[in-house]
Amino acid sequence: MYKLAKKWGVAEQFCKHIEVKNDEPVIEDVTREFNKGMWTIGYTGQSPERLKMHQKNWGTFDVDTLEAPGGPARGETYGLPWPCWGTPEQKHPGTQILYRTGREVKDGGGNFRARYGVEHEGNNILAEGSFSKGAEIEDGYPEFTADMLKQLGWWDDLTAEEKKLAEGKNWKTDLSGGIQRVAIKHGCIPYGNAKARCIVWNFPDDIPLHREPLYTPRRDLVAKYPTYDDRMVARLPTLYKTIQDKDFAKDYPLALTSGRLVEYEGGGEETRSNPWLAELQQEMFIEISPADAADRGIRDGDDVFVHGPEGAKITVKAMVTPRVIEGECFMPYHFAGVFEGESLEKNYPEGTVPYVIGESANTILTYGYDVVTQMQETKSSLCQISKA
Repeated sequence: MYKLAKKWGVAEQFCKHIEVKNDEPVIEDVTREFNKGMWTIGYTGQSPERLKMHQKNWGTFDVDTLEAPGGPARGETYGLPWPCWGTPEQKHPGTQILYRTGREVKDGGGNFRARYGVEHEGNNILAEGSFSKGAEIEDGYPEFTADMLKQLGWWDDLTAEEKKLAEGKNWKTDLSGGIQRVAIKHGCIPYGNAKARCIVWNFPDDIPLHREPLYTPRRDLVAKYPTYDDRMVARLPTLYKTIQDKDFAKDYPLALTSGRLVEYEGGGEETRSNPWLAELQQEMFIEISPADAADRGIRDGDDVFVHGPEGAKITVKAMVTPRVIEGECFMPYHFAGVFEGESLEKNYPEGTVPYVIGESANTILTYGYDVVTQMQETKSSLCQISKA
């Protein structure tokens, strides 16, 4: 990133607070930089000095609890897992388990976050009678702000310098860390104390419902568990009912899932470029049941075409196995470098072709977006398999 910034002529701004040695930003300064900007998730207390001290004292941490019963890191959890509140000087020990009310906040305890206000449709959504151990507010409370400290009479617990930086701010925007420090001093967690939200009123289904997949072999379930109507999602026209209303299962009767192999990661560009890992699985394949293979005249190890309902076709090896049941099949998603039977080796820069290439499962996976996150559906669909 630094070298890219140099090419753009913005390296000085990019590393304004980061020392650069031998064309490489100093990692300790990078850590301090992201500490300064991550108040909202409690990633501010993990200074490079504290993290290195943990590494140098591995032997003082309990292998089961990950806490140090003694030594220079006494009471701290290895690696200072978030939220690690406040500034490094405040020495928060890190949070081993979220929402643990049986511990004081200063020792890694906490409760559910009050991020949705104090009420919804007239109902109180702050905690009632539930609080972290040692909290001086023994009930629910909102997120901490400068005004809230004043109302509680805790404002004078801030130093003069902290008051200057905290005035008009909240626990997420007070860069002094004072609001967080004072809240924790009084046994409270900076982000408030609320109930767990089980009814998610800003989701399309405020309580989760089963909605049949867009591409489904179970047409009998579509009427009972329909998908959403087509809609605009973040300015993007997104199809739901239009897709589900088409019966793709007539021509593509096999349910297809994609997933992971232990030897590869993600799209596989790095792991298939590792000779020891690439040796473990050298060909892209599809798992098909013995019954479905026999119906199609396919034997184990045959080259097969896998056809997707949107018209794409890939060529892979057949793995005939009872690990998948009749009507279902499975492909790994770690392969690339071949597209619909054509090798793409010529498109790689010289010397970068992985040891193993193959068709991408996503080529034949289908349209579909999660209505909340706009994440595409890349794990399941329908397909048909034929002998190549």
